[in-house]
Amino acid sequence: VSVQAQILNLLKTLQNNLGLAFLFITHNIAVVEYLADEVAVMYLGRIVERGLIDEVMGSPRHPYTQALLSSVPRIAADADRQFVPLKGDLPSPAAPPAGCHFHPRCAQAMAVCRERYPSASSFSATHSTHCFLYSPEQIS
Repeated sequence: VSVQAQILNLLKTLQNNLGLAFLFITHNIAVVEYLADEVAVMYLGRIVERGLIDEVMGSPRHPYTQALLSSVPRIAADADRQFVPLKGDLPSPAAPPAGCHFHPRCAQAMAVCRERYPSASSFSATHSTHCFLYSPEQIS
């Protein structure tokens, strides 16, 4: 852990001093929060939400992002934060479900989620999600 912290601190210093950009692929949310300016959350190979780190971490919109962030242990209790459980098992990446890949595990899934993948819905110039909960497509 101390070696990891040293490496992350070195990368952060290089990023700040030299204006470097890094592409990190990780499951470690703490690393994302520490190093990233922008984040893209993926589920089974598809970006489901993207935006500035404060937008996505502070106001997650996609149900998977919400579940992912709710599972991160925090030292300080957050009264507003609720654990979002995921039902079922992770589908096979080799044979993902049709439509939105997340629909078998999503508590808010609708019939349209099983049929097709949603286009991006934007909340700002930098924050968007692929979810029918925020899309006028769900009505059509």
